[in-house]
Amino acid sequence: MADETKKNKDLTVLLRISDLVQSPFQSRFEQVEAAKTTTRTYIKKEKDKAKVDEIDTLAQSIQTTGLIQPITVRPLDQGYEIIDGHRRVEAYKRLGRGQIMAIIKDVSDRDAQIMHVIGNLQRKNLKPIEQALTYQKMLDTGIFKDKRELSKAISKDETFVGDLISMLQLDTRIIDDLAKNNLIKDLRILRLIRLSSPVDKNGVSEAQWELYRKVIFSKMGRKELSVLLKKSDKTPALETWRMKTAAKKITINLETGKMSQADRDKLMKLIDEKMKEISDSL
Repeated sequence: MADETKKNKDLTVLLRISDLVQSPFQSRFEQVEAAKTTTRTYIKKEKDKAKVDEIDTLAQSIQTTGLIQPITVRPLDQGYEIIDGHRRVEAYKRLGRGQIMAIIKDVSDRDAQIMHVIGNLQRKNLKPIEQALTYQKMLDTGIFKDKRELSKAISKDETFVGDLISMLQLDTRIIDDLAKNNLIKDLRILRLIRLSSPVDKNGVSEAQWELYRKVIFSKMGRKELSVLLKKSDKTPALETWRMKTAAKKITINLETGKMSQADRDKLMKLIDEKMKEISDSL
């Protein structure tokens, strides 16, 4: 059966799950991510947990309504490589099923890699920071030589792809928080935060982190942030904190121009903590 199907293209057949193997490109992705250990630990834990929850939900859906979309595979010398549908296969395994419907495509290594990544990017609820990590990994693994080639292959605007990838130049705490909460969805706001101050060799920028917290607590829009940044260029000694709720508004103005950087950082950290306590209690 396997030998016969390998001679054809784009066939939809019932395959044994035991004949399926993971895409080697998936493994390369994992190796690249493991090599970047600076601030990705939390993100990986969140993704692993989300994957488990997603597969459980998918398994329940398949048990109730059946498999809506067959997986996509390509023939190997022995068995079939999964191009798109790793989660569906995992869901089938959890249900104890031994066979799954699959579309067989005879494609090149490069095309298989692109199809694999695009399939992942088309998943629901994929956060921008997860898209950014995926795009960067595609560049790191050498599939595409630059962002222009990548953008063309995935049919995305080059500026959009560039802005997403640039998110990885944010303070590591911001990246972790975006992976967990995704509280700021406007890429233009994140771009302003990123450009406000570069990160150090450890991926840390106190200025970025401070500004990020301000934007969240104040529910600040892009125009407000732009005004604040222009104003801070002229009067950097004034620190303004605002937190708004449906019926309450809290504003704190601090003159910090005569304080040392160390004392200023301590004060900002204390205010961060207290503002969060107040916000949680409202």
